[in-house]
Amino acid sequence: MFIKCRDAIKECLELVTGRKAYTSRKKLRMSNESRVIAVLFEEDDLEKDGSKRIYTDASGKHKRRQKYKRKLIFNAVIGEYTITEVEKIYNKFLENLPAGIYVDGNYVSIDPEGADWLDDEDSIIKAKCAVQVKIVCDGGVYGDTDYKAVSDVKVTVGKG
Repeated sequence: MFIKCRDAIKECLELVTGRKAYTSRKKLRMSNESRVIAVLFEEDDLEKDGSKRIYTDASGKHKRRQKYKRKLIFNAVIGEYTITEVEKIYNKFLENLPAGIYVDGNYVSIDPEGADWLDDEDSIIKAKCAVQVKIVCDGGVYGDTDYKAVSDVKVTVGKG
């Protein structure tokens, strides 16, 4: 889930700007570029869950249990020379960001939850202006179990 979510955000940033995105704080800090984009990992929250769903596919009936709710938090960083250019890229990014993706057949929502606008004194990057967008990916960890066919079940009735 981590890699697919990060890559979806990264691909969106790269599509909008035509530049390569950093995924490491160290490399971002060491870059001397004023025009930068990055996807930085922040947090991975897990919460125990026991919800279940029943579904049917070509191989039969299954029960899917969500063992854990999983929430990944990323920061998408856009740095430029002017605040006008940052805002233009930011708006394009939000327009093109997918609402969610499928990871191993399970839907993971991708939701921007806020942004911090920075100038050159507030940021670790060399850009004159930047925005950091907090993006939350909500998904889960699942386990499937199959149902037995009724013909496979033997019932013995006896007097006891």
